[in-house]
Amino acid sequence: MKPSSAPVLLFIALALSIAAALPLAGTPFVVIALVGFPLSLAGLAWWVLRADAAADPRARLVRAADRWEEGWDKFERDFWAHVQARQSSTLD
Repeated sequence: MKPSSAPVLLFIALALSIAAALPLAGTPFVVIALVGFPLSLAGLAWWVLRADAAADPRARLVRAADRWEEGWDKFERDFWAHVQARQSSTLD
């Protein structure tokens, strides 16, 4: 799996928003720093949770099993049609 720089950038944005809040205190720009903190924290949490869910092998196996169950009826129907066609061609 290719490593991504998004978590690093979100963490840097988190640290910069904290560092920028102190010198900007008393100016209208402090709102940008204060809004940046929860947004970058939420983005970082979202990224970590999404990456964790994508790496879960059980979820992939469950999805594969569901697809297998969905296609089983068609496979079985096609298989028995093939067997019947083979039997009828050998009887002729």
